[in-house]
Amino acid sequence: MEKYFKSAKIFYYEMIRKPVHRPADSLVEQIRDTSQRLKSAYSRFENENNEDLLDSIIYEIQSLKALYRYLIKQAKETGLECAEISVFGEVI
Repeated sequence: MEKYFKSAKIFYYEMIRKPVHRPADSLVEQIRDTSQRLKSAYSRFENENNEDLLDSIIYEIQSLKALYRYLIKQAKETGLECAEISVFGEVI
């Protein structure tokens, strides 16, 4: 009896509860996450007064923009289609 419970538990945790992530979903999530992080960095840039922190935020923005360009390029190469992605208030 214990053997059946163990196999049922393995089936439940490895098959049923195992999240299924398609590569396209992952790419869309990365694009959304990067756009939110970029929006946050721009907001911090507008509100920061310390010159040293401004330099840091500028580098962060440049890094995020490069990552965003890379992700968009990957999405185009894979032929990814998405209903809508909101970036800076614009629906793409």
